[in-house]
Order: sequence, then C-alpha cells, then structure tokens
Amino acid sequence: MAKVRAALLAAGRGVRMGGGTPKTLLPVGENGPLLQYIVSGLQKAGVEELLVVTGHRAEEIQTAATEAWGATGITFLRNMRYASWGNFHSVRVALDASPGMDLMVVNCDIVVHPEVYTRVLEKEGELILAVQRRQRLDQEDMRVQLKGDRVLVVSKHLAMGESHGEYAGVSLLRGLGHRRYIDECSARQWRAETSGYYEDVYNSIIPKVDARAATVAAGEYAEVDTPEDVPAASEVIERHF
Repeated sequence: MAKVRAALLAAGRGVRMGGGTPKTLLPVGENGPLLQYIVSGLQKAGVEELLVVTGHRAEEIQTAATEAWGATGITFLRNMRYASWGNFHSVRVALDASPGMDLMVVNCDIVVHPEVYTRVLEKEGELILAVQRRQRLDQEDMRVQLKGDRVLVVSKHLAMGESHGEYAGVSLLRGLGHRRYIDECSARQWRAETSGYYEDVYNSIIPKVDARAATVAAGEYAEVDTPEDVPAASEVIERHF
C-alpha cells in the first residue's frame, strides 16, 4: 500500500474575500479559521503527512499551518507561478514532490466533516472525488456528472441538467491517476496552456483512469468563496467539530 500525503492548496490570493489575509486564515464567523478545521479533519482521518503548497503571503500560511499541525510530518512548497498560472500547477508541483505516494488534494477554502477524508481514502479507484449529490447548484459550483459511483465529468461548464452534484474540494490521486495527471500537465505546458483549474486536468484524464465518487452528505460540506458563504461554513463547523 502506498504512503498517503495530503496536499493543501494554499497559494491563491482569495480575491473575493478581499485578497489581503489568505482566506484559509480568516475566522469563520465566531469560529476559528478554515485551516484549523482542515488540519483537524485530516488528523482525525489518520493522515500523517501534510504538504502545504504556498504562494501568496507564504510565511503567514507556513506559521499558521505549523501551529495547527505540529512540527512533525509537515512540508512546505512554494508555487512560484501562483500569480500567473492556474491552480492546476499547484497540484503538479505537489505530485512531483510526492513520488510513489497517494496524494489527497484539499482545497484551502472548504470545511468538511472529518469522515469525508476517511471515505475518500477508503474508496477504491485511481482518481477519487468527494461529491455532494444535490440538484440546486450555482453557476460557480464545480459540477459533477455521475453514473453510479463512477465520475464521468467534472466541470463548471457542465450543463445544470446533466449534473448530479458538486465536487466538495477533496480528492485523491493514486497509481495511474497520479501519473496521468503529470502527463496531462506536461502536455498542456508544451501547448502553453497555463491557465485553468486542476479540475480541468481531472476532466481530461477521467476517460483514462478509474474515477470514482465518495459520498458527502447534506450538511457535511461548505466552501467559502465570498463573505456570504460564512454562515453555511459556520453551521458545518458547529455541527461536526
């Protein structure tokens, strides 16, 4: 069994939350910052290694992550292209730094029930996405099309009528999925395609790997993109932490 490492994608500026303090470090209502609950959930799921990909205000992220996680089993890697390339590159550099490992990719602006991490780790497949099945979705939601537990499409451009739910910001690349992601990134870079989300790369490799969905129940997930998202995130924290 391959070693598991979590990669926290914390390089972005969080423009819609003001673009100053990284949004993973902002208090969630009367609760602590998102980073605190991400770290807590990963540790409860038994993850022993954390790689934090930084960019914007890297020193603040590094200090806060070390305080939350502890000094053992944590590594930092700066994505030097965070301001000019899409976040697909943050996952690429994390994979390059994690040869032979299963890599759990975690967005820095989410809060999920700790069991979501466990479900993703326990799901068989080469690319695993945490997915909350629901019909009402916003235009900015990362939509997912499923057939049973198989992932067919993940894209913000997926038609609402073809979507079965929302990607919840936690995924796992193992084995062939790990290698296919790197290959696809290399091909995009040769074509000078340097924008885009890591989910766009996932969507490109889905036909080439065993891609599966791990269940996220109602009330187990919230994403904080704007100040209006804070109440829903607070509810998840108060219910599950």
